[in-house]
Amino acid sequence: MGRPVFLGLLLALALALGQRLTAPEEVARSQVIKRALPAVVRIQGTAPAADGGTVGTGFFVSPLRVVTNYHVVQDLSDLTIRLYDGRTFPAERFAVDPGIDLALLTVKGVQAPAVLSFNRASPESLPLGMGLVLVGFPYGQGPLASSGILAGVGPLEVPTPDPSIGAEVGAYLFTDAPLTVGNSGSPLLNLQGQVMGVVADVVGGPSGVGGIGVAIPGELAAQSVEDLERFGIPQRGWLGASLVSLEELPPVLLRALGLTTTQGAMVDRVEPGSPAARAGLRGAQRDAQGRLLALGDVILAINGRPVKDKAEVVRQIARFRPGDRVRLTLWREGRRLEATLVMMARPRR
Repeated sequence: MGRPVFLGLLLALALALGQRLTAPEEVARSQVIKRALPAVVRIQGTAPAADGGTVGTGFFVSPLRVVTNYHVVQDLSDLTIRLYDGRTFPAERFAVDPGIDLALLTVKGVQAPAVLSFNRASPESLPLGMGLVLVGFPYGQGPLASSGILAGVGPLEVPTPDPSIGAEVGAYLFTDAPLTVGNSGSPLLNLQGQVMGVVADVVGGPSGVGGIGVAIPGELAAQSVEDLERFGIPQRGWLGASLVSLEELPPVLLRALGLTTTQGAMVDRVEPGSPAARAGLRGAQRDAQGRLLALGDVILAINGRPVKDKAEVVRQIARFRPGDRVRLTLWREGRRLEATLVMMARPRR
């Protein structure tokens, strides 16, 4: 047997063995990345401090629309998107949803090479440990891909630079997939190529280096995108009040007021004209230093379903639409009572 033939056989054998040794998850991951790359874009713009440049990531959800984070484009002008092949096109804000930190952009001069679709499973139903893929522009490089697992689902307990941005996300997705500056707005995909979440933040440093990636659930993002397309503002239910989980309050205080549970959420402040205000909900009393003097109404259940904490209240209320009537079970001044919320369209900001 001649040397070229022998080497050819060795190469064929190595390739065959390589294919057999490739795990199904690796094949699926590779295919997801290949399909997602044309849909993912780099978001650029000029900031007021004249330090413009690449600031984040986005992805096409329709031929002319790109989803990204609100905080990515909040203060930018002269927006552009760059495709995976290097071409650059102008873009503009179409509509924004600061409540969950989402923005929808219109791209000019090109149609999407590919689009991504959302998975609408509720966050609570997702299995921890499921495989996830991330595609974005960390530090402006890329598009680059990384992978990890769904590490958890729940509220974000750490302070953020602007608490009003993302305040209406009841439960986030957490992942150990490596991500960092520039990944905001990246799609977090399952191994079928569906968007499970939109990356919003990194807690504690770059993920994979002591940090945890945080993403807006796909179910919530999909609802927001539909609302922004149709109405220009989000239509999910809103309470119009800030909340404090009972578990955050001193147990001795709760017992003194006759509450024997830490399951529920206290109404802290009520926005004038909001559904909470119109339903007669009462906020807490605090002194000039912010110390609690008297409890506000405590929400124990929504439409008869007990709530665990403030995150669950936000999550349940978000599923209602303008015009819906929602029954709240409250604890006020030592007794149970009921109040009815009527969901209303949000004021434009």
